Order: sequence, then structure tokens, then C-alpha cells
Amino acid sequence: MGVVLVHEEFSAHETWPLGCAHCGHLWQEEYLVRHLTDGHGHDVVLWLRSGVMVQPPWLGANCPACGRDGVRAFPPGTRPRVIAVPPPVAFPAVSPVTPSGPDLGPDLGLGLTPVPATEPGLSAAEPRPRRRVSQPVLLYALLAVAFVLFMSFEVFEYVVTRH
Repeated sequence: MGVVLVHEEFSAHETWPLGCAHCGHLWQEEYLVRHLTDGHGHDVVLWLRSGVMVQPPWLGANCPACGRDGVRAFPPGTRPRVIAVPPPVAFPAVSPVTPSGPDLGPDLGLGLTPVPATEPGLSAAEPRPRRRVSQPVLLYALLAVAFVLFMSFEVFEYVVTRH
């Protein structure tokens, strides 16, 4: 692979408004954008901040206020006033089956109430709600049952043929 000669076409200073989708923080960052053409006629764009090559503003920016990466870049020259921050996800509160059940205690600040081991009003004979079991657990259980069946047939054959 040889050396490719790059000719500089032009450079421009651009100020990009950015906004965080998580906390709503607004700020601006200034970039030096170099538009180049390589020896084969392909266009190359380099983004520089303080002389260091960086990603374009719409890629890989983190919010300086909250540190998260949900940053939106606005076209240069626009003045965003407010970013619509999505509301926090609200989970429904877990409540007992019977509305006259006992108070289950504090909601731990999350709007959720803890679920007791046995729900009030249900006897041990009544069916409980099914829990979702992950696939690896089911696979291991199936293998264990197959192993037990195989070993029981081997033991049965050993007992029958030896006695």
C-alpha cells in the first residue's frame, strides 16, 4: 500500500448546537471542519476540536451535565430552545390480589410495592401465577430428566440380569 497524497480544499469553523435527550442540557461546540480531496478524487471530511481529530457532532457525543450519550446535534445556525425530555418510565404498582389486603410497607421511592411470599387471601392449594423460566434452565432440566431416565433403565437392566 502506497502513500496517498491529500490536497486540502478548504477549512471552515462551525459551531454546532447540541442537546441531551436525557436531562435536556443545551450547549454548543466549535469544530474546525476540513474538506479534503485525496489523490483518487474521493472527498474526505476531517472534524477537529482544539487541533485533535474527533467524530462528527452527531456521533459519539456525551452530555457534559449528565455524562450520558443520548445527545442530539442540531444544524449549525439553529437555536434550539427546549429539548423534549422523555418522561421517566412508569411501572404499574404491584398490588395484592384482594383489594382489602394488608399494607405492604414503603414503596422504596420507586412507586412499587414489595410482593409478599404468599399473597393474602390465597391458600397453598390454589394455583400461583406462573413464573417465566429462562431457556437454559429448561434445557438443563430436560437433560437432567433424560439422564435420570437413562440411568434408571441401566440400573433396572443390571438388577434383572444379575439376579
